[in-house]
Amino acid sequence: MANQNKDIRHYAGAAGIFVLIVLLLLFLSFNEIPPVNKDLFVAIVGTLVSSLGVVIYTIIGQQPDEVNKLQKKNESLSSINNQMEVRNDQLEQMIIEMQKEMIEKLSELKGKK
Repeated sequence: MANQNKDIRHYAGAAGIFVLIVLLLLFLSFNEIPPVNKDLFVAIVGTLVSSLGVVIYTIIGQQPDEVNKLQKKNESLSSINNQMEVRNDQLEQMIIEMQKEMIEKLSELKGKK
């Protein structure tokens, strides 16, 4: 339940920032910024626009933490898979050796008759 509330807050915050940027762009299309405040306004707008990528990811449901978590899990599973392949090869080699030894012992027993 707490995780669901957290997700809702993330989506609402992301949507709020997105709407703020759209409203800011609409404001700029109709009004001119005074030269005295231009540098400050450009810095603020640049900061908001730079966060737009994270906002879009959050709105469509892909949070950067979630992506990183899934990548780490994928790497872990790949590592486990490689270890299992090596172990499988070792076991196959052991079976082959056992079969060779059994064939040799059976051949010796057959030869003694």
